[in-house]
Amino acid sequence: MMELTFAQKENIGFQYILDSLHPNSPYGGERVRELRPFTPEEKPELQRQLGNIRRVLAGEEQCRKTLNQLLRVFMSLKMIRPTAVKCLETTLNEIELFELKRFLLKSQEMLPLFRELQAVFCLEGITLEDTEEALNILDPEGNRVATFYIADGYSQTLRTLRKEKRELEERLRRLPQGEEKETLQAQRARIAAEEELEEGKIRQALTQALRPHIHKVLHNMASIADLDLTVEKARLARKYGGTEPVFTEGRLSMENMVSPRIADLLTERGKTFTPVSITLEKGATVITGANMGGKSVALKTIALNILLTHCGFFPFATSAALPLFDAMYIISEDLESVDRGLSSFGGEMVRFNQVVERLPGQFAFILLDEFARGTNPDEGAAIVQAVTGYLNRQNAITVLATHYDNVATFGNAHYQVIGLKALDVDALRREIAALDGHAGVERISRHMNYGLYRVEGKQDCPRDALNICRLLGMKQEILDMVEKNYNI
Repeated sequence: MMELTFAQKENIGFQYILDSLHPNSPYGGERVRELRPFTPEEKPELQRQLGNIRRVLAGEEQCRKTLNQLLRVFMSLKMIRPTAVKCLETTLNEIELFELKRFLLKSQEMLPLFRELQAVFCLEGITLEDTEEALNILDPEGNRVATFYIADGYSQTLRTLRKEKRELEERLRRLPQGEEKETLQAQRARIAAEEELEEGKIRQALTQALRPHIHKVLHNMASIADLDLTVEKARLARKYGGTEPVFTEGRLSMENMVSPRIADLLTERGKTFTPVSITLEKGATVITGANMGGKSVALKTIALNILLTHCGFFPFATSAALPLFDAMYIISEDLESVDRGLSSFGGEMVRFNQVVERLPGQFAFILLDEFARGTNPDEGAAIVQAVTGYLNRQNAITVLATHYDNVATFGNAHYQVIGLKALDVDALRREIAALDGHAGVERISRHMNYGLYRVEGKQDCPRDALNICRLLGMKQEILDMVEKNYNI
């Protein structure tokens, strides 16, 4: 299972996507709160949902007016599923019968609109049932007005009792205080009690008459939720460039992935998100790059789009082919617990051991962000090399971001953040010479290329950190010493 914590979902940008969904009905909102990743065994249902997103995207312009009309009806709905379920178990009160009548009226209003949409969309697994028979039970006179009361017409006994009560009330209004009035008041109280008892019998009869139709009501609620959420998923796919994924047996390949949360933040700052492209096979893939180079952004973008796909969204990419995983694990120092006095490194190791124990029998996606950075460099490098070698032999796809050298030789693929590669460092240094330190960092970030490229041959980490030191004006004497240490 993809048992990510709220902090992990928020960190990779998944919670941002959930918060960006704005369903029109309370049933759609409930479906958002219940979202969970599909398992490989649930692939047919996942494909149905993804296919419906494609159908909405393809046909929405053709029937925009009708779709908007239907969504406006969605907005007027109230959450009454508990009332519908209660109808199957016990007698409804008058307010609950009114709620049910109102929903039935809305269902009949939606039906022709949905049929018109369905002629274009051809949605799979989403249908609206005709509930007119149920509505006739609560509106036998066919007024189709969103009000409800126990009318005299439901029972001759009720009509007689109410007539007697009205006559008594008229006499009581004309009588002065006295023994006769007290007698009539007692008589009225008896008739009112009989009226209430008769109304209870009618409510019981109405509830029983409605029960055979409740399955249609619950079905319509589920279909409303399904369509509402599908329309919202399609809206996000259109906004951020989503694509329908292709499912594979093991290979993962995504081109030009986007993280909406980071992309929106960069847009607010007048910058542009650099899309991430990567191909992953079973085993361990290592991503290297300078600390300003966007390794963590790449990891989060990959994890986000994998999770989105498993939750029935279009991944935000120009193309996507991936397997369905049994589990997803994220190990990052920033997200590990330091309970029981453990250091951040100790927390990482506890989490890693838990993951290793769960791997047998699973096909998992594992993400490690700067694993073992909380210990000294020599030990850290040795640990990460061993972890990479171990995970490279498991039935899992693992992605590790690291700043340690000689780690990629223990995996099956190596990607680097493009960073400052091929940049004219001297020209940029002249550009930021008159700026202060923080402005210089900002200027460097504008020129940083956060895309990934696959490394063939040389496996060392890039030396962008040294270039950054140069750009920010580190003394030449120190730079010379750094270069000398690089060559040792």
